[in-house]
Amino acid sequence: MLIEESIWIGEKINNLSSNSYPILNVGSSTKEYRTNRQSHIQKNIFSLVPNEAENVIHLDMKSADGVDLVGDLYDLAFLEEVKKYKVKCILFNNVLMYIDQEQRKKLCKILYEILEKDGYLIVTNSFIFPPAPDPVESYYRPNPSKLYQDLFQNFELEDAREITTGYSFYQQLKDKPRLIPIKLIRIFLPFYKFQDWRFMMKYYLKYFKRNYSASCLLLQKK
Repeated sequence: MLIEESIWIGEKINNLSSNSYPILNVGSSTKEYRTNRQSHIQKNIFSLVPNEAENVIHLDMKSADGVDLVGDLYDLAFLEEVKKYKVKCILFNNVLMYIDQEQRKKLCKILYEILEKDGYLIVTNSFIFPPAPDPVESYYRPNPSKLYQDLFQNFELEDAREITTGYSFYQQLKDKPRLIPIKLIRIFLPFYKFQDWRFMMKYYLKYFKRNYSASCLLLQKK
């Protein structure tokens, strides 16, 4: 998650009423990830939530420290368990870029089912950002308008914007020149993970000097 993206999410949560709890954090990853590897997630988002342990439910498919609910939302029995929490806000950040088109549509319908009436869904997804094949990239990089049109037209759109950083892939290479030979070698290896290579080449040609950004939506279920 980009730092600027986390600040935007925190501001949106801060502006919601006290009736917008509990918050369900879908694809939460671990406490170590949120507090150490990407400490801005905890600092800019969850530290703003009063009594996080009570008001935030961290959901992930893997069991680990900092994960409150472990399961697969495609599993109907687990889905029914999640619905019992009557969540008023869902965070759904940087998940869509890792799942295919059919799964994306299905999962977004599931989120609509989970969310209580008048509840909020906060969605973010990388827009201008290099391949991130962890766990598996689907190369989904829509702008905010397309993200809404593709998947969330059943929600009322409260806010849609591209949150932009002050740094680009070009700047990253300038700051870390040791990466340049690695990237050059990769250019000449199209046969290795061809989909990654093709996406990377398109990215270099179109966005090499464009600052990293994320597509961000604030949605309400009516």
